[in-house]
Amino acid sequence: MTTRDKPASDSRIPLVSGAVIAVRSRPYLAYLLALAALGVGAWGTWTALDDSVIVHGDHDKLLRLESQVTDMRRQQQRLVDDLTLKGRRIDELTARLGRIDDTLSVEQRRVWLLNESDHYLRLAQQHLLLTRDIVGARTLLDVADRLLAAHGDNRLLPLRQALARDRLALTAAQAVDVPGLYLRLGAFSERVASLQLPAEAGGRAAQRGAVVAPAPAAGGDVIDAGLSRLRSLVTIRRYDEPIRPLLGDADRALVRESLRLDLAQAQLALLRAEPDIFRASLTAARGRLARYYAMLPKAEYEGLMRELGTLAATDIRPALPDLAGSINALDALSAQTHRGPATLGTAP
Repeated sequence: MTTRDKPASDSRIPLVSGAVIAVRSRPYLAYLLALAALGVGAWGTWTALDDSVIVHGDHDKLLRLESQVTDMRRQQQRLVDDLTLKGRRIDELTARLGRIDDTLSVEQRRVWLLNESDHYLRLAQQHLLLTRDIVGARTLLDVADRLLAAHGDNRLLPLRQALARDRLALTAAQAVDVPGLYLRLGAFSERVASLQLPAEAGGRAAQRGAVVAPAPAAGGDVIDAGLSRLRSLVTIRRYDEPIRPLLGDADRALVRESLRLDLAQAQLALLRAEPDIFRASLTAARGRLARYYAMLPKAEYEGLMRELGTLAATDIRPALPDLAGSINALDALSAQTHRGPATLGTAP
């Protein structure tokens, strides 16, 4: 038998695969595969577009940031230039002042110094008279003294001695604690507003004048015993002054409001440094408290009255020291100078 006559073996490769045959036998599988391929392609395209948009957005942000950084650098450079220019001007002014100072004589410097000291002293005196601010006036005197100390002229020692006396007087002067007094008055007003008015004003005096009827004597008949029993139920009160009627709600509100207004007027007088109105307001408040709040507990009543007395005795406008010593010493030194106010010449 030849090779041609051998039967064909089963190992031959089929022209169409089994998967293709399966797809052809089931058409819906082909549709599903096509849809899946389209979905994968669309997703890939969308992802690529999204990444492209993000990249472009980041690029735009980067460009904007670069523009802002450039603007900030330009502004910084302009500020540096301005500072450099101002520094040069300050150096020029310092040099000019140095040349002017060199051209001044000793007498001109002394006159200029006296004029500056006079300015600070007059300002301190006005500060005391208008605002009664001891701390501010002391600060102005300190400035004048430091100015004189920097000059180092022995002829100015009398003025510095007068300044030392006035500074010590200002330090020892009594300073009124206006905020503290104002807060104490406010706290007192709040405390009184929370108190309850007693039902009967002057009842304490009535209680002191109460007299109980004497006890019945032992023995006697039934009638005497009944009369004695009846007498024991009777209380006799003797009043030294007429009984005041009970206060209604409107009257109680009026009393509280009047007391509050007295304290508010005292606060206003404190801020305006008016001692007469301050004392009169607190005296009126003290009288109302004694008239309408006498039935309060003894400790509380006495504490409130003591606080009002202490506040009324406070001097809200104490006497302030006078700066006449320093001003007189300054005027004496100015009179000793042979020239008037210093005339500063221009720089050569």
